[in-house]
Amino acid sequence: MAKFTSGTPITYGTNDKGTGNLNGVVMFSITDTNDDSVAFRGEMYASEIRLAYEADNNQAVDGNGEVVSHCTYNQRKVLSLTGVILSNNQGSSIPSGAASTIAKANTMFSAPFKPGMRLDVNIGSWLEVNSADLGGNSGFISENQASQTSGGLGNFTIQSAEKTRSSGNYAEWTISAIEYINVVNTGSDTNDN
Repeated sequence: MAKFTSGTPITYGTNDKGTGNLNGVVMFSITDTNDDSVAFRGEMYASEIRLAYEADNNQAVDGNGEVVSHCTYNQRKVLSLTGVILSNNQGSSIPSGAASTIAKANTMFSAPFKPGMRLDVNIGSWLEVNSADLGGNSGFISENQASQTSGGLGNFTIQSAEKTRSSGNYAEWTISAIEYINVVNTGSDTNDN
């Protein structure tokens, strides 16, 4: 049996500088919260950006096994970024150096970071992910993202990170970051506070 598909594909991961459509290119910064030093400021060609809302909960049951009460706590957003770190021809990139070369890409890929560091993301098209406070990140721009976006709700801390460099595949970073949120549900109020 044959399967036919028609229509226009989704062009995620394209970069049309003429229209400012920077799909797939994500600018981010990683800051050590111990001394506010920036370990990385650059770009990722993201193959996946995933945002999940999670929480823990407990339930109380009566003698018949019916749930009579529940409690939800530890509400959080979990952000997963996976992609290729780009060589960045921007003087304010960290590791520093304004060059679009393989050597610069390797230097950017090798940037040291660890869990507990702050992750600031500059992605104005997704306010849940875009950083709320870019405070100490002056120059939070890059080669393909020449402006700093504002109005974001993201305030993430790195939970785990993986660097993958294997034969025949892309050299990728995978970062998982978490943000605890306060959710108050009273009456008809079901908005995040």
